[in-house]
Amino acid sequence: MRRALPPLLALVLALVLLTGCEFSLERLAHGGALPPPPEDYTGLQDGFRYTKTTLTGQERYLYDQLLAGLQNQEETIGDLYPDTEMIQTAIDAIDRDYPELFWFSGTGQIETTLLAGKPLEAAYTPVYTMDQAQRQATQAQIDQWAADCFATIPQGASDYDKALGVFTYIIQHADYQVVDNNSIVNIMVGGAGLCGCYAKTTQYLLGLLGVDTAYITGQAQGESHAWNLAWLDGTPCWIDTTWGDPVFTGGDDSQGPAYEYFGLTTDDLLRTHTIDDKVPVPDCTSNSNNYFFRNGLYFSAYDPDALTALFQRALAAGQRQVSVRYADAAYPAACAALFDQGQLNTLLGRAREALDSPVSLAGSLWYTRNETMGTLSFLLPLSSSPGAAPEGSAP
Repeated sequence: MRRALPPLLALVLALVLLTGCEFSLERLAHGGALPPPPEDYTGLQDGFRYTKTTLTGQERYLYDQLLAGLQNQEETIGDLYPDTEMIQTAIDAIDRDYPELFWFSGTGQIETTLLAGKPLEAAYTPVYTMDQAQRQATQAQIDQWAADCFATIPQGASDYDKALGVFTYIIQHADYQVVDNNSIVNIMVGGAGLCGCYAKTTQYLLGLLGVDTAYITGQAQGESHAWNLAWLDGTPCWIDTTWGDPVFTGGDDSQGPAYEYFGLTTDDLLRTHTIDDKVPVPDCTSNSNNYFFRNGLYFSAYDPDALTALFQRALAAGQRQVSVRYADAAYPAACAALFDQGQLNTLLGRAREALDSPVSLAGSLWYTRNETMGTLSFLLPLSSSPGAAPEGSAP
């Protein structure tokens, strides 16, 4: 005579046959399913990982499980609590927090094991862009690129100077170009990439320098965009390395960085950007890290003598680029005086005459205007003029 197995024993046998696993009493207490992650889990500490701090305890638990597998480049990461939404949230957070995982594409497949329609456990199969040997070779190239960048930053530099050095170096050594993903490899090996590549490279380098930096996404000019939130000497501000690159706006490297996108307050950022709601962010209200405020290049009124003095110092130092910012109310008057009334060349002439040693000028004085941010950037004709006019010139 055939006897039916007791329900609990039948469940155990079914689970073993289905997955080949041994199950703890805790799993049996949950009908064979993995128990939920602890809600009070704080997570492993591994430097500054901003997005992780915004997760729930259960999401952080999955984050650490997945991270270990990704770092070891495991083909499949199993024994995950079968909540696909939480798993995806954890994956997205890792992708934002770990630019150094350049071998991980940021994508993969979540598979859930079911029994009688009930989810028991899940596994994640990541998509990797290279094997272990390629990863090691690529890491060596990345390390060299980082070392070259850091060689341009003085020892003992402040967080502000570290960030400005990284911002400038990336702009000078990379171009904006459409690529397949947002990996740092595109910038640090290939020399070109999308906004996400710029932002992740900025995040990666500043992280190596001990500067807390987060990867932030949103909209700009009606398109998806990525940039950074950085805490410079303890004060949060916004940095958009992509928009700082003149190549992004159709210019060329001879124009120099657009410093209006370094050290922004939230009010300034929102003139051109919209922050998405994926992670909460602080309201950046201080101008202490703003390039123009920090360097005495912000003016509440148009002052021709002050601009002449800036030109004079730049000529004496052999510095081609001079950038200034005016208060919103003062910007129209400055543009009218310099361009409509023709004062620009007059001020440059005065600056040259005031030098102790003569400086040879060749070509035209080129300039760019950013009415939204209230900035003017001048390229002094210390050598041949740029191949393409940024915006206008004063012959």
